[in-house]
Amino acid sequence: MTKKAFNVEGDFQMGRIRQHFVQQVVAVDEDAARERTYAELGSRHGVQRRLVQIAAVKPLGEDEANPVTLHRLKE
Repeated sequence: MTKKAFNVEGDFQMGRIRQHFVQQVVAVDEDAARERTYAELGSRHGVQRRLVQIAAVKPLGEDEANPVTLHRLKE
């Protein structure tokens, strides 16, 4: 399976406020990109999945991805 870069956008509950986020992830498909986002936000911020709302998952071209994401694509 080939991996692709995705741009994931949404927000999550951080205490009393909703925190907006945009992040790039490498995954096989959109569902895997959502799962990766849930896992990373839970790991970094201790946020439960039910507190994360993903608004959009868009595939990225190589010209749109940042250098870190491009490196992860080539691994």
